Amino acid sequence: MAKLGVCIELFFTGEDYSERLKRVSALGYKYFEFWFHNKRFDGQRLVDEEKDLDRLWSTASDLGMSCTDFVFNHPDGGIVGSLIDGRDHAKVLDGLEGMIERAKKLGCKQLISGAGNRVPGLPTEKAIDNMIEVLSKAARICEKSDTTLILEPFNTKVDHPDYFLDDPQTCVNVLKTVNHPNVKMLFDLYHMQIMSGNLLAFIKENLSFMGHFHIAGVPGRHEPQQGELNYPYILEELDRLGYDGGVGLEYWPAKEDSKSLKETKMWLEGTSR
Repeated sequence: MAKLGVCIELFFTGEDYSERLKRVSALGYKYFEFWFHNKRFDGQRLVDEEKDLDRLWSTASDLGMSCTDFVFNHPDGGIVGSLIDGRDHAKVLDGLEGMIERAKKLGCKQLISGAGNRVPGLPTEKAIDNMIEVLSKAARICEKSDTTLILEPFNTKVDHPDYFLDDPQTCVNVLKTVNHPNVKMLFDLYHMQIMSGNLLAFIKENLSFMGHFHIAGVPGRHEPQQGELNYPYILEELDRLGYDGGVGLEYWPAKEDSKSLKETKMWLEGTSR
């Protein structure tokens, strides 16, 4: 069964992160994730701030919670290095080992990476080749610590217009070429419904390349039950296919946070249907 968790970046934003964990745990969740080690989301914007990972781990341990993943590299935070730009490769690879050490503090085995924003004048084929090159090197670093790098495609129609990797098939093609078990895909169903749809058929064909899922309502990126996707059915299919990794709630709550997370959990688990 998939591990249903909460991206604590988006909920209880007036609290510090340990308090957010306590609030999420009280609602019955056992798994969590967050965005950046060096940014705090205050409900409106990202603010420069180092997370106290030791305290977060202590709180999570006391609550019996596990961290499924957090962002290693993204245009908005973390390392902020582009996989598609060869000039950033040293920065990405040099920063990876330090990020793995941060993940170890949380007992976390997965790190999210974005591909980077488009680079003017950089041909698509060269950008893809650059991505393959750096991910192949990153995979060997991750293998030493049993860490998995999960590469995330975003939508460019609504949320990330400058981002390079917006096609899930391109992502799979890159992973096939890298051909290493320590590099997989983060399949965000909100983003990919906007870009390409046909979600379950794609999942069934490519599940072996997927290391994590995100869900949110489409359109709007609010509660999953407010939208065009039948998430309970999708989760049932993931169970049927034998997926037992993480599924993260990464959405902007349109209701009070506790009410939103409680109702969403009940809906996804079938106790409110």
